[in-house]
Amino acid sequence: MLSRLGRSGRTGVRSFAKDIRFGAEARCLLMQGVNVLANAVATTLGPKGRNVLIEQLLISPRITKDGITVAHNVQLRNRRQDMGVQLLRQATNNTNNQVGDGTTTATILARGIACQGMHVLRQGQVNVQLLREGILEGSRTVCEALGEMSQSVDTIGQVEAVAKVALNGDERLAELIGDVILELGEDGVILLKESHTPFDEVKIQEGVTLASGYCSPFFAKKGGALELENCLLLLTLAKIDHVEQILPALELARLKERPLLIVAKSFSSDLLKILVLNHLQGLVQVCAVKAPSFGEEQCEEMEDLAIATGGHLLEDASRLADLREEDLGEVLEAVVEAKETHLLQPINVNEEQVQSRIQHIRELIDEAFTDEELDKLKTRLGRLQGHLATIFVGGTSDLEVSERKDRFNDALHAVRVAMSEGVVPGGGTAYLRCIPALDGLPPTEIMEHQVGREIVKDALKLPCYTIARNAGVDPNVVLRRVLEGSGSYGYDAAAGEFEDLVLRGIVDPTKVMQSAMTAAAGIASLLATTEVLITNQPTKLKIPKNQVTRDLAKLVGM
Repeated sequence: MLSRLGRSGRTGVRSFAKDIRFGAEARCLLMQGVNVLANAVATTLGPKGRNVLIEQLLISPRITKDGITVAHNVQLRNRRQDMGVQLLRQATNNTNNQVGDGTTTATILARGIACQGMHVLRQGQVNVQLLREGILEGSRTVCEALGEMSQSVDTIGQVEAVAKVALNGDERLAELIGDVILELGEDGVILLKESHTPFDEVKIQEGVTLASGYCSPFFAKKGGALELENCLLLLTLAKIDHVEQILPALELARLKERPLLIVAKSFSSDLLKILVLNHLQGLVQVCAVKAPSFGEEQCEEMEDLAIATGGHLLEDASRLADLREEDLGEVLEAVVEAKETHLLQPINVNEEQVQSRIQHIRELIDEAFTDEELDKLKTRLGRLQGHLATIFVGGTSDLEVSERKDRFNDALHAVRVAMSEGVVPGGGTAYLRCIPALDGLPPTEIMEHQVGREIVKDALKLPCYTIARNAGVDPNVVLRRVLEGSGSYGYDAAAGEFEDLVLRGIVDPTKVMQSAMTAAAGIASLLATTEVLITNQPTKLKIPKNQVTRDLAKLVGM
């Protein structure tokens, strides 16, 4: 006979190990977190956007107008609300990973779409999947319309115009970026470093860039860049599985008291753990980078790299065992980032070999049949002829330097995508000019699809509205006047005037605007169609009673 008691012996009260919320309550909690993040990020949009001051443990606060930096520092105590923050942050991350800019715009669009979507769900019976399809269809239409209105970037003046917008109207810094692009060309590599003076400086160096970064983030601090001075290079096409394979190279680096950068076909996970531990303990400063590309192309690029750095390419494991000092390449500085490796000022390079290799690649370019093959050969040629610029960002304080460095970084990303994909009118105007494209879509019998299109259409007004609000003017008046205009007629928030934005040099990279729209629609439609929210039950941390531990816990916010 069954008892009324549960297996634990308790009376029949149902309890969950996790906190579970349903329906409108779940979406409301998510939206509360979304609003907190969006409000924090939206304040930075436009030439008159505000700064955000961020506390950092044990060091000076950070001041920034970079949307992705603000988004990464928003964390809420309420776990249900924080899940909304995490989802919206994903939209900013997607945009940042694709184009390196537009994160604030993506956040604003995503909040608008999610808010409207949740409002629709409260009105009655709606098929949430069809609603999501309508939102995604609307976003695709907007991206196509942006592509059609895009204009190519053909002059340095246009490059500087893009940089100026990303730099919040700083004309001098925009000109500095234009000068560097003019010096290096479209494919030149630009690094940013902090200057020890109040002034900005540019230094052009010879160097080579690989489209591959460190194999483990533990080689660098907090996902930043690892800088190795007077560095040795081990280049091999072998798969390195055991530390014994690279002991001769490690021993050479230890005897010479120089850092070692290993570029190989692959590394085993156990070997990476040993190298990271060795690096952290300071026995030999070492870093592992996976060789770029695959197959025959990988072999050619590694051979280019060996010639450009004065080393030899070791094609198999047997060559590693017989390693000689002259097999290692040398550079004055190596800067290893998450996705790229920059080798500056190679030492002991055989110029005859370099010129012979350059001539060989030029002959291959003349014989190339496809655009893809041509692009790869031009990339290899640029690498061998490589020049690299380092911009040293100055300021009167650490706060100012970090803020200006964030703006420089955004501007460089914006310039890159603008040169490759073109530009559209800035100030949120381009999105407003996409509204007729949504209105012109064929009528649909599916109500949810039509509602999804309308949600996207309403969200397109938010960037222009937010820029005007941050500028301290009536955003409704600005929005109405821009909508009454056509083409590139829009609002110049810096000057407080309505004018042709393209003629004034106020433009946004097309790819940034498309990426922001796509990321926002994807994440926001998932947010709006969420039905169940599951989070861990909050637990109270047990802090020992001694005074030292209590003080330490208070310091870190526990």
